[in-house]
Amino acid sequence: MPDLTRPSLPASNGATVLIADSNAGRRRTLIETVLHFDPAAKVLETESGQGVLDLILAHRPTIGFVALQLEGMSGPEAVALARKRGMTIPCLVLVAGRVFPQWQELAQSLGAYEVLKIPLDPEHIGSLLVANARRMTSTSILLASSSEVGRGMVARVLGRSGFSFAIDETDCGRHALKLLRMGAYEAAFIDVRLDGLDGLELACQAQPLDLPTRLTLMTGGDPEPIAHAARYFGVDFVLRMPFYARDIDLALHHALALRRPYLLNALTALPAPTALLRIADLPQARRSA
Repeated sequence: MPDLTRPSLPASNGATVLIADSNAGRRRTLIETVLHFDPAAKVLETESGQGVLDLILAHRPTIGFVALQLEGMSGPEAVALARKRGMTIPCLVLVAGRVFPQWQELAQSLGAYEVLKIPLDPEHIGSLLVANARRMTSTSILLASSSEVGRGMVARVLGRSGFSFAIDETDCGRHALKLLRMGAYEAAFIDVRLDGLDGLELACQAQPLDLPTRLTLMTGGDPEPIAHAARYFGVDFVLRMPFYARDIDLALHHALALRRPYLLNALTALPAPTALLRIADLPQARRSA
């Protein structure tokens, strides 16, 4: 086992980790790596597709490393059968010997978080364990929109992302600013056209407070002019509505300094559509002469 630096995992009783591979050496490497990063992990091991199905149904693993090729049925087939029975792996990592055709579509259909290519990188596996633990830890969110329908739509998208949330809602800009001052929110999603105090003005007034909250402005129009103005007010992202769970996932991986999965990068890379505009990615404005 290589000498690896163990990242800081949130306090827990350890993850329940499913490791499924027909190769005994890879299973051993995965088990050693998982236990190095999370000594309290409960490890479930199998070499067959039927074993994957049985272990998912019996033990509800929180994270799974599942190879595509297994004894009997394939890994994806076993995961799909478990999903039909209402059982999913919250953090599914598919393991493949090569990049295969339609890998994005297959991974999405199974609700996968990541696809790893052999040979496996222990540091990458460690980062997945850290990300999984953080995603399962509740993230405090402020959601501010004057429209009840709009708040409901955003809340549903948040619910489909891979993160766990504790959400406070408001329909008023001044109330949102008060909540930001009083609360300990890790992220806030603020409608630009918020009543009482619009999103840009709210961000302007919040900036001197030096809050730890990562601010995202939401708009139904062109996000670039808003982003260029918001860059001076401590805003991190602009989201163009409607947006998708993958956009929320991308924003939170940035905000929480988590390693972004290759799969998420592929799903949000050009020419793939993404509604998220990261302020830090904007070209620097020209200085006045």
